[in-house]
Amino acid sequence: AFTGVYPPGSTFKPFTVVSALEETIINTEETFLCDGGEQVADYYISCHNKWGHGMINAAQSTMHSCNDALMEIAEREGREAFAKYQRRFLFGSLTGVALPGEVPGILMEESQLNDTELATSSFGMSFNTTMIQLGTAFASMVNGGIYYEPHVVKEIRNADGAVIEKIEPRVVRTTVSEETSEFMRDAFYLTVQEGTATAAKVDGYLIGGKTGTAQKLPRSEGKYLVSFIGCAPADNPQVMIYVVVDEAADEE
Repeated sequence: AFTGVYPPGSTFKPFTVVSALEETIINTEETFLCDGGEQVADYYISCHNKWGHGMINAAQSTMHSCNDALMEIAEREGREAFAKYQRRFLFGSLTGVALPGEVPGILMEESQLNDTELATSSFGMSFNTTMIQLGTAFASMVNGGIYYEPHVVKEIRNADGAVIEKIEPRVVRTTVSEETSEFMRDAFYLTVQEGTATAAKVDGYLIGGKTGTAQKLPRSEGKYLVSFIGCAPADNPQVMIYVVVDEAADEE
């Protein structure tokens, strides 16, 4: 969770959306045309829905995990704003979790984010992260925008059971506004109710979340990481769960 790096894939898409919202580059009502893919420089980059999603708004771009809409959003952002928010969410940096061997992940430098790399980065390719990075960043996105330093110890007790040290939450920074956080909580709830993550529904609970698929290198081998990150209850998250399956087996 904190020593291995991997491309996050579509679980990163919400970060592209919120950075554009925070910079007022897009608004929540704005629509984007998905016609199945985009020609970016010398490459045609497909959406997973090759027939296209049609006109969709910012919430639906998350619900349907639309590559085409995300590429359009990232193009409007430009590499400066995109890289700024990668850093704001501490991608490419140590989270400070008190465990040995944490690695910072691998980000492309802002100067290296040409049209193709910016497009693929918008949906979680072309860079690597760790689970603790993405999980902590996601938690800040849904909790109102407060990035807390992750930790694994709640308190330290002596042999008699008395608490000798209590580990208090440490706020690192604010990542997004409460308004943007509320919008994303609604989008994640709709993703589970009507979008790509309906398998995550649990009777009696309000679940929100985002699915992810990332193709491993070399891409010619056709191997993938699949993932899901979610929170509950969706309207006031108290628990976050993140699962990554490396090279999921094809169904027979």
